[in-house]
Amino acid sequence: MKTRVLAATALLLSSTSVYAAGLDRSFQNVSSIFAEDNTLSFTFSHVSPDVTGTDALGSSYDVGESYEQTVLSFTKDITDKFTLGFITDQPFGADVFYNADPNTSTLGGTGADLSSEAYKLVAKYQFTPRFSVFGGVQAQTIRASVNLNGQAYRDAIPTAAVARAAGVDSSTLGAALQGDANAIGALGGLAVVGALGAQVQAQQAAFTADNGYSYSQDAQTEYGWLIGAAYEIPDIALRLAVTYHASIDYTANTTEQILGNTVPGTVEFETPESLNIDFQTGIAKDTLLLASYRWTEFDAVDLVPTALQSDLVNLDNGHRFTLGVGRRFTESFSGSLTFSYEPEGDDDLVSPLGPTDGLFGISLGGRYNKDNMVISGGINYSWLGDARPEVGGQPVASFTDNSSLAVGFKVDFTF
Repeated sequence: MKTRVLAATALLLSSTSVYAAGLDRSFQNVSSIFAEDNTLSFTFSHVSPDVTGTDALGSSYDVGESYEQTVLSFTKDITDKFTLGFITDQPFGADVFYNADPNTSTLGGTGADLSSEAYKLVAKYQFTPRFSVFGGVQAQTIRASVNLNGQAYRDAIPTAAVARAAGVDSSTLGAALQGDANAIGALGGLAVVGALGAQVQAQQAAFTADNGYSYSQDAQTEYGWLIGAAYEIPDIALRLAVTYHASIDYTANTTEQILGNTVPGTVEFETPESLNIDFQTGIAKDTLLLASYRWTEFDAVDLVPTALQSDLVNLDNGHRFTLGVGRRFTESFSGSLTFSYEPEGDDDLVSPLGPTDGLFGISLGGRYNKDNMVISGGINYSWLGDARPEVGGQPVASFTDNSSLAVGFKVDFTF
């Protein structure tokens, strides 16, 4: 079995970026540290989600914005045991926009644009032919902007602002304004509720006049670390690699437009810690089994701006499973078939900035090698789970029958 050829087939998995849970984009793959000496790699992917939904006011949405991903890496053997690698990618991102009139829809004008870049320096030490450890540091830049608009936020944000100023619970005030007798009694009667209601109406007018709520965050670069280990049996192309990325803490300058006011401030947040488990092994002549699991702690990512005083992220942890097979058909050509799966959450209520719940995907990949160049390509189609975006714990839209198509290629040069 030609282990180098089969091991390279596994890299077809990284030739196509795919739609994923939460804010995941690149899956923080560091498998290039196992590449041959003096290997330069470039990966490009285009992802086109088809994410559509409707609300009770009769509006339709098409919120999935296409995006591109690039990854560049270089691997160099310093000695026969010590390897250095450089990787740059875009680990996290979001491109969502609700294309409807804010005055006649629940979420029209709501959207998010988050981008990131990471630059990693990774070192691997090969203790024995079968066991190695690796680790490194990274510089990671995050920038973001968010808009909250539509009738759902026109009701929720002013109600929360008036409730905070009055020192009462916003959900109780919301229920009282809807005529709930118990809530009215809890707030002190109709006269109190009427006065608070008048303040809410004034704030709603300011919300509409200001075109909703907007948040922008300056680009901020911070530093983090990663560590991992691998066990290999080269004769059968077996490798089990475990990689941990630590969370990275940020303090960024922000600007908010809310209820007619411009509010400068700062926000503290973190990008999530994650764990990747990647496995491959030869199962027959020229055939490789591939499997992986990724966990990302998105529920620890709280982004609470100064004026809004509410979490803009609000995502569940990510769990992603992949299983596939790679096959070498000729000396120059190999292919792969991979299945990916992300389980649904405990319920179908999700953030409007991520209006899907779970997925199942299929990827086809191919690899052609000639002299010192290897060209890989792939295509992925994913079925995205149905979900109901919520505001204040109440569903305000419904998204069903959605999907994502992604294509990508990778070029490796070995000098």
